[in-house]
Amino acid sequence: MFLSLQEEFQGASAEQYKLVICEKPLAAKRISEVLGTRKLIKKEPLPGVVIFEIVSKSDQRFIVCSALGHLYNLFPLEKNRKKYPIYDVKWSPRHSIIARERRRILQTLMVISNISKGASEFIHACDYDLEGELIGYNILQYACKNKYKVSKRAKFSSLTDTELNRSFDNLQSTNIRIADAGIARHLIDFIFGINLSRALVNCVNVSNQINQFHNLTIGRVQGPTLGFIVNKEVNIRNHIPDPLWYITGKFEKSGSFFKANLEKVIHKFSDIEKILSECKNETGIIKQIVQYEKEINPPTPFNITNLQKEAYRIFKITPLTTLSIAESLYLAALISYPRTSSQKLPPSIGYKQIIKQLSLNYDKKYENVINDLLKRKYLVPYQGKEEDPAHPAIYPTGVKKKKLNVFQQKILDLIIRRFLSTFGNNAITKYTEVIIDVNGHDFISKGNTIVKNGWISIYKPYFIINESILPEFSRGEFVKVDKIAATQDFTKPTPRYNQASLLDKMDIEGIGTKSTRAEIINLLIKRKYMTQDKNVIVPTELGFTIVNTMKNYVSEIVSTKLTKLLESRIEKIEEGDLNLNDVRDYLKKSLEGPLNKIKKNECAIGDELKNILSLGEDRIAIGKCPKCLDGKMIMIKSSKSNRRYVVCSQYRVTGCNAIASVPQTGFIKKSNNVCSCGWPTIIIMYPRRKLWRICVNRTCPQNKYNKINSHHDLNTSI
Repeated sequence: MFLSLQEEFQGASAEQYKLVICEKPLAAKRISEVLGTRKLIKKEPLPGVVIFEIVSKSDQRFIVCSALGHLYNLFPLEKNRKKYPIYDVKWSPRHSIIARERRRILQTLMVISNISKGASEFIHACDYDLEGELIGYNILQYACKNKYKVSKRAKFSSLTDTELNRSFDNLQSTNIRIADAGIARHLIDFIFGINLSRALVNCVNVSNQINQFHNLTIGRVQGPTLGFIVNKEVNIRNHIPDPLWYITGKFEKSGSFFKANLEKVIHKFSDIEKILSECKNETGIIKQIVQYEKEINPPTPFNITNLQKEAYRIFKITPLTTLSIAESLYLAALISYPRTSSQKLPPSIGYKQIIKQLSLNYDKKYENVINDLLKRKYLVPYQGKEEDPAHPAIYPTGVKKKKLNVFQQKILDLIIRRFLSTFGNNAITKYTEVIIDVNGHDFISKGNTIVKNGWISIYKPYFIINESILPEFSRGEFVKVDKIAATQDFTKPTPRYNQASLLDKMDIEGIGTKSTRAEIINLLIKRKYMTQDKNVIVPTELGFTIVNTMKNYVSEIVSTKLTKLLESRIEKIEEGDLNLNDVRDYLKKSLEGPLNKIKKNECAIGDELKNILSLGEDRIAIGKCPKCLDGKMIMIKSSKSNRRYVVCSQYRVTGCNAIASVPQTGFIKKSNNVCSCGWPTIIIMYPRRKLWRICVNRTCPQNKYNKINSHHDLNTSI
């Protein structure tokens, strides 16, 4: 199908070559550029499959090939989707629903397989982590015919010239334990996911009520993660807000004004008037002054979780997008390997050399900081606790940046400033707390000023302390009450998760990996188990139903206990304490109980799931049902008429007949408001027009008052 290897080498048939396997095309190109001593030869044996031929400084010949991420996936030997449990699986070329991508995968494997036949040595140069090790392992085992054990390993944490040359000059043996740990993770995730997903789908089918296929999925990490979201939402909805009042006074001292808050929070309205009358137009006395200084340590170097959280906090860039951007910067040799859990920067990376490179290759916005750091005799970064045996924390390489898009520039600047700030001095902040006695009522005023900026001046604008400067006070001094007022508030539930805080929760609970957590969050949103609303994550009715159903019948699936136990088995494989067969046996035993529970309760589980599935996948919950008070008013679209309606989520359960039509044009969003008639309201958005809030109840008196004749005109400007 393509030229023989001898012809590819332009007649140099007697000369041997080494085959290098890389994870991505850009990495293959970069490695070829660094290792080759003359212009590299780029060839395309098959459409879309690029290889590089190079000759190194020591006159060694290399052919550098690239994977496309995972080229192999696990597939069940049992093709019948209705059958489970499934434990017999095999590795096969990755399937894609896109014909072009599927063809490219097969052609890539074909090219690598053909080239491997004449190779004298094999070099595994994929990313140095579990996923990268597995990608290379599968290619070397299946495409290259059992060459993993005889191959050499190139280990590097950045794609700089120095690091790549050092890596290829000091090739190591491959580590089968890392490969087995990668296999175990995929095996656990696949077998766990396919069995539970088939079981749930089968439950719905057994109920014999829905004649269409529903792609329900649940996994060992998906379940507990969705459980976090649902549990949080339950706590929020069950929270009963209690009223409370804050009393704030505006005080005057020698023409300067400052605020102070009553020390205690008021829970009884009857106490408000008494306190206000006792303090109004009175004079307070400075009862106590407390001042202290606090040192603030520099931030720790970034690992991938810290970077994702910080990028979301500052730029509102989602964790998955941040990971993608960081990988693009790594492939451009601008930063070190991003998929790391380390918060440590070893001296071996060359602190001073990196800072010098940043000075040479970047604009003057870092100039003052860099000049200050280069004057130091010693450079010691502030380190975190987390370690990763494979890679250091994320750091900039100092390589001259190429053309970057705006998001790449933001993430790169964040990484550079974070790296430089770890070498900064501690910041010092002075805190002042003043207690003022007004007729026996203690008011507290707090102030803070920055005494020494230290590392904060480096990390600006990503970390800012808002200063609050108070006048100078002395104990026993009098101050006048200028104004005093009470503000009502209510106790609040814990806030909902956003993508960054959910990522942090997964990290704390030890579920998922640094590489997969963001993908899990994205998958749950894609599956419509949860949705993002104003930067917070809210479970959908489908997500609620799945978690509650699992809690009722198979609680292990939404608990972190089982997935943590499985995760510990993977770690023990990597450490050499267990083998792959041990984990395989443990996995079967772990799944036996949950699957038996599902089989035993198929009809009951199916009945609970079909009620929510029958509403359709594009439903939007807009508020509480005004009739039964138990259900939610959910927007659905009729499969027959293609018209939008609002119905009660309990109409198939209790027969609640609450229903209303809604405008058939415009984008509909819930308004979180309830009309005076008790029905929920919605917001209608039309392109280039005002927003309108309407009540979905056609007989609502408010709509009549506004002389609304049709649903198309049901609007009140907001």
